[in-house]
Amino acid sequence: MSEDQSQQSAVALTPESAIASLRSPDLSQRYYAAWWLGKMRVREAVDALIVALEDNDDRTDLGGYPLRRIAARALGKLGNPSAIPALLKSLSCEDFYVREAAAQAIEAIAASSPESFNAAQVCTATLTRLLQSKVIDSVKLEQPYEAILEALGRLKAVSSQTAVEPYLQHRLPRIRFAAARAMYGLTGASEYAELLVKGLEDPDINLRQAVLTDLGEIGYLPAVEAIAQCQTENSFKLFALKSILDMHLPKAQFDLSLTEPLQQVMLYMDDLL
Repeated sequence: MSEDQSQQSAVALTPESAIASLRSPDLSQRYYAAWWLGKMRVREAVDALIVALEDNDDRTDLGGYPLRRIAARALGKLGNPSAIPALLKSLSCEDFYVREAAAQAIEAIAASSPESFNAAQVCTATLTRLLQSKVIDSVKLEQPYEAILEALGRLKAVSSQTAVEPYLQHRLPRIRFAAARAMYGLTGASEYAELLVKGLEDPDINLRQAVLTDLGEIGYLPAVEAIAQCQTENSFKLFALKSILDMHLPKAQFDLSLTEPLQQVMLYMDDLL
């Protein structure tokens, strides 16, 4: 789809027309509609997007399912727990990237509300089984391990700890960091969060930026100084610090005086602005 066509579609689409476009004979319109519905957080689109997870028309030459992938991502943004059964089924799709999008969507839904968290618990066993690989030192990934590990950490799936722990030794740093984040979510032990803090010194800037996001999302207050001093763009550091602040502020909202650690977070943010 050209830029002009995208702009025209963006102007023309409404929630109703976008939902209808998911059944369009034009596969590019279906894909764009699914993306738009997720971006615009159109809650009425959940059922139509669930149907799109079964699409067999939009196929790549290698057998992938682009519409299923974007539909799963959109459902994650909508955060509706009614999508959990369909996303759980998508974890068995032959398309690696559909499985990845489904795991990420499950994590996003679990994070959206206590009700959604409880609904997503049903995915724990399937996600854990996807980790049952004898090859954890290969650069060729059989499963979207990063997304699976982070979903299990979000779900507090303590029963998966034995399956998660070996990935702390994975050959790929980003898988090791995902395992550390998961283990912190499962155990609350600072030793795993400190593995992420150490990752802020990685020579790969992309990995440093990914670790910043991880530390922000787990709300690890002791990492604040290391985050502020990380060698990367200020925008990434600000995003991580804001995530930490947002996670801890609800606990302090009835206290007129912020705790010293939260004051320090705000001072670092001021320095970076």
